[in-house]
Amino acid sequence: MPASAQKERLKEKDVAKALKSFDWPWFERRLSSFDFDTDALSELLGHIRRSGDFVIRRPNAGRDAARAAFVDGLAVFLGERLGAGAFESLHAEIDLTRRIESGYHEILRTQEATVAAKLLPEVQASAALSRAAHTYDQLANELLSSGRRRSQLTLQSFRIKRPDGSSFSPDSVLSALVDIATRTMLLLGYGHGWFDAEQFLVLPELTKATDDEIFKAGLTDVLAASWRHWENIDQRCRHFGGELATFAGTDLPDWAPAGAERAVQYDWISEAELFDHFANHRLNDRMVQTFQEMLLKTGAQSRASGIAGPLDLPPGAFVSAEEAHADVSLSEILGYQIVDDLERPGGLRLVEWVRGYATLRQFMEDRYARGGRDGLCVTVSRDDLVAVLDRVGLKDGAAQTFVDNVSLRASSRDLFDHPAIRLENGSLLLFGPGILDTDPARATLSSIGHRREPLERKGEAFESEMLRFLQKQGFGAQTLKFKVGGEEYQYDALVPWGDHVFVVECKNKTLSGFNASSAYYFALEMTSAIKQVRRLAEGLQIHADTVLKRVGIDVTGKTIVPCVVNSLPYAMSGSREGVFVTDASGLQRFFQEPYLHINRPHALKRKAATVLHRIAVKKLWEGERPTPADLLRYLEDPPQLQLARAHVEVGRHGFALGNRSFAAVSHLVYKEMTDASVSKAFGADGRSVRRDGRMFTRAVRAAERQEEVRTIRDADRAWRAKQRRKPTEFAR
Repeated sequence: MPASAQKERLKEKDVAKALKSFDWPWFERRLSSFDFDTDALSELLGHIRRSGDFVIRRPNAGRDAARAAFVDGLAVFLGERLGAGAFESLHAEIDLTRRIESGYHEILRTQEATVAAKLLPEVQASAALSRAAHTYDQLANELLSSGRRRSQLTLQSFRIKRPDGSSFSPDSVLSALVDIATRTMLLLGYGHGWFDAEQFLVLPELTKATDDEIFKAGLTDVLAASWRHWENIDQRCRHFGGELATFAGTDLPDWAPAGAERAVQYDWISEAELFDHFANHRLNDRMVQTFQEMLLKTGAQSRASGIAGPLDLPPGAFVSAEEAHADVSLSEILGYQIVDDLERPGGLRLVEWVRGYATLRQFMEDRYARGGRDGLCVTVSRDDLVAVLDRVGLKDGAAQTFVDNVSLRASSRDLFDHPAIRLENGSLLLFGPGILDTDPARATLSSIGHRREPLERKGEAFESEMLRFLQKQGFGAQTLKFKVGGEEYQYDALVPWGDHVFVVECKNKTLSGFNASSAYYFALEMTSAIKQVRRLAEGLQIHADTVLKRVGIDVTGKTIVPCVVNSLPYAMSGSREGVFVTDASGLQRFFQEPYLHINRPHALKRKAATVLHRIAVKKLWEGERPTPADLLRYLEDPPQLQLARAHVEVGRHGFALGNRSFAAVSHLVYKEMTDASVSKAFGADGRSVRRDGRMFTRAVRAAERQEEVRTIRDADRAWRAKQRRKPTEFAR
């Protein structure tokens, strides 16, 4: 074997190719091309475990046979190269895969035996869509009713209270509703061959389902929810590890219901999942908060143009306040103005993606306002929808591209990103529950991320933006690149501050959207970034003379603090091998003001508006100005993560796989944020915060009453003045 070949390592793309085709002869030649050792075995088993192609979720005799032959060949190869231990490790992975598959197969068997399965498949689809519309309409009315009863609205953690005192998160219900509808459509699509050559779901002609049919089809919805929960276990277990425990007979756990014969339990929540969850939740919070502030400060709602007439793309006009907010948010996140960007990820400019989603939302809002529940799942001709999109700025084929990009496929994540379903007659069914509350910015990022389309400009733009920000703080922040002995050192920002030098490595990666597979690869990116910035920090000390000569920063005797700074709100508590992981929004907030505030929007009862009240609950600086010690304390335990930890708890959700088989999974549950809970998280005086909040509320109400009195008085004066100007009956 050539010496050069012995140093070659196993590549993930080679494993992916092999597992897609199960071509053992090709893969055996590939494995034989280098020195296959225990490290290579570990890499190989990891790739197999995480491969979506290796798992056969729906019974497929031909593919199962091909995989069995592939595994047999691999087992012989491993046994010959590394002995019985390697053989056993492989079969441990196969055992896990089989247990995961058994859950899917049991759900499918159960579904086939339900009364719902006896309905015509097109009736099942129609009934599932009707159930989703009914649930959404009910949720919207409860949300409106509950919101009106409150003087303070915390939309990020708002919970609807039931008469029995319990509460639930409307966001969680909406997410579950859309996920279940997605899984139901895809299950029916796979079961009845409704995917075309391009893997678009194409529904047959649908008839309106009766109440009885909707009730029966509810069993399919229940099993679609089970599929969703099992898929979550599958993804988390294969990417983050943890035990998938199986119980039977007398060993059943306490949570298993009466009559159960088998139970499966997954309780592992890894640190990587925890930080990923916090980041995605913070991104949602940030979007809501900036939207509220935009409405308060700019009056964007009153300047929205709608979709009735021709519109230019931004900055010339915008469809809705949501579109304006999405354009601003994406520009802040990416570090450049998207209205100037001509890149076309997925064949569309970013402003075209946003305009498309904003147009769908406005279209559905109009239909829902006119038709109520019947306006939530509407059929529209493709030509008519394309004409609307073309009229509002998606020109030269962009409208056609957008419609294709948001149409549901076999690989689609959900009906939020892909809310259009093709019909056999060429029309499109628009799924309102997946459109009406979708933020165009998040939908755009999610769709592009799902397509694995790179945004070429965002890395460099974010680096430049961070450097400018740090320089504005008065630091002599510098970028630097040099090469010594064949090794290159490239610093996004070196920040001298007193007796410290902060080494900043900028990362502009898209968040996972709560997807376990994406979260795993994001965590890998962070691990790589941590290693990179550690190497840069070490190079700074080794080549101190070069640094001083190039940029005039003396690092000798200074404390070097390596940091990874993310454009999106991803941060970690503590340091990793001496490296802190933080995010731009948190870092900017630290330097902008010494206090952390509770932001409380107050609804004005007599006006369709809100006012924002800010209450300081935590001081970030010891003195009047920030110091390196303040920043290090901040990086060690970011307040944003303190707040998140204080409002999250581990819950367990149980669900059925079959008539006598059940599963349970642990997951993170958010509690509603209140003045008291936020105060407690930061050690603030809760009574003082509540008193401040009550005083502000009373002041708002008093101002409203005064405004009402003033309005009545002004109207009375105007009437009297008019009467004085009118000629009397005698004068006429």
